[in-house]
Amino acid sequence: MQLTQDQVIESIPSYLRQFVVKQYYDQYTPENHATWRYIMRRNVDFLKKHAHESYLDGLQKTGISIDTIPHINDMNERLGLIGWRAVVVDGFVPPAAFMEFSEHKILVISADLRNIGNILYTPAPDIVHEAAGHAPIIADELYAEYLQRFGEYGAKAVFSKLDYDIYEAIRYLSIIKEYPNATKEQVEEAEKDLDEKTRANTVPSEAALLSRLHWWTVEYGLVGSTDDFKLYGAGLLSSVGESKTCLDPKVKKIELSVDCVNTDYDITKMQPQLFVAKDFQHLLDVLEEFADNMCFRTGGSKAIKKVIESENVGTCVYSSGLQVSGQFSKLITDKDGNEIYIGTTGQTQLSFEDTEIEGHGIDYHKDGFSSPVGKLNGSDKPLEEMTDGDLATFNIRPGVRCTLEFASGVTVDGKLDANTRDKGKLLIMKFSDCTVTGPEGEKLFEPQWGVYDMAVGERISSVYSGSADKEKFNVYPPKSTKTTIKDEYTSEQKRLFEIYQTIRDIRDSGKADITKLNSLHEELNATYPKAWLPRLEMLEIVNHNLNGSGEGLRSSLESELNALKSHSDQYEDVITAGMENLV
Repeated sequence: MQLTQDQVIESIPSYLRQFVVKQYYDQYTPENHATWRYIMRRNVDFLKKHAHESYLDGLQKTGISIDTIPHINDMNERLGLIGWRAVVVDGFVPPAAFMEFSEHKILVISADLRNIGNILYTPAPDIVHEAAGHAPIIADELYAEYLQRFGEYGAKAVFSKLDYDIYEAIRYLSIIKEYPNATKEQVEEAEKDLDEKTRANTVPSEAALLSRLHWWTVEYGLVGSTDDFKLYGAGLLSSVGESKTCLDPKVKKIELSVDCVNTDYDITKMQPQLFVAKDFQHLLDVLEEFADNMCFRTGGSKAIKKVIESENVGTCVYSSGLQVSGQFSKLITDKDGNEIYIGTTGQTQLSFEDTEIEGHGIDYHKDGFSSPVGKLNGSDKPLEEMTDGDLATFNIRPGVRCTLEFASGVTVDGKLDANTRDKGKLLIMKFSDCTVTGPEGEKLFEPQWGVYDMAVGERISSVYSGSADKEKFNVYPPKSTKTTIKDEYTSEQKRLFEIYQTIRDIRDSGKADITKLNSLHEELNATYPKAWLPRLEMLEIVNHNLNGSGEGLRSSLESELNALKSHSDQYEDVITAGMENLV
């Protein structure tokens, strides 16, 4: 059953819906469709020789047409057959949210299409990049697994406030560069802002390093060997300029390894080097090697320090399975550097298996949370595994005052009101009239502060950015206020769109009217002397639909297009390649 846009949007997690917009298909202009068609005809002609073998088959499997901009509903009908979905967004979304979309097997598609002035390459995400670039390779099961697993890990990567500032700067620069009426000053100011923020990021976060792996694989990856490779990265598959340029020996080819995360990238320029994976299993192997050192796998005090330094909400998972989500601000370690006490500031959530524990949401823990980590003194058995009988041997019983002395030197003294267990694990011990003392005698909690909910766990086994139950504690930043700048078309532009549509109608009909074509040609010469694409489309009709007639129009169009090549390097590139494709 084909799902509508509304049904797909309704099916995704609520906290991700804020980034989703509708695709208003009728807002694409005839020039947009002609631009899409030019890019796809040129790309497919080139990529059938140079792209990974799954590319051409993937276009069909994911609902990508050469002639018309894809409709999100059609894409979802095809993607559903391979277990994926697609939603439309406005430009860049926050990196963590983007990753989580992939984790849920959701392809994000930018609704906009690059303007004709950026036909070879655009720094902004557009429907060419997202649909024709990302979608086809998903048809390969192993690559789809890589993309989904990358999203799972990326959503947990610890990121910094500076990472988000850089994201906003990149988003705004891409918007300005794609806006045809942007001034030189606006572009320079946006470039300066991004450069300053990037330079300030001297110690890249876990998320920043992972984004580099994403860039050098998902966006600009090659597969094969350094001297015999195919293209699979979306940035290459969607760029009629860079897909060809990347073949140049001047673009260094390096065998992919986890070390690629030490190579930064510039989103506004073509890449000076690219990395080559042996095959798609190689991608998974490199991802797993990187993930083995990520905080969500290592846990421990070093990971806790990273999430504290991030100044963002993160989650620390106790070995019991209890998840504590909040902005961490306190870490006490023993002489060996092991965590023995942690704490948050502000709203905090306690969860188990990504589900908020009843009564332990951000309204209850609105002023922060703190708790010891470790074993009880004199016990080899982790506290989380103790039964009520085990606890009784340490004089710890519900309803009476008791003292918990941890091996670390932390002491919890108070009346035990209740225990919370799940799946055989002790998760939380609730105390009233409680005093918590640190190993140096410092007061960590006092009775007048209220009820003390003590987390239980021998160690912190995992640390990651974000909250455990995002439905109850949504920590994603709100949708950016920097949105795509919509063009306001002049009457002259609107008339040019009408000419594009008339040319398309003539081509689709298969009945070329030489009189009508001549009339359109005269109007182009009078009003649109630099409009190369409608001339190219008219030349295609003359070559293929007039059975050898229209020689005068053919000669004029070829002469005009050849003359326009001298207008700029881009004109020379797109016109030369376009005319070659017509042969």
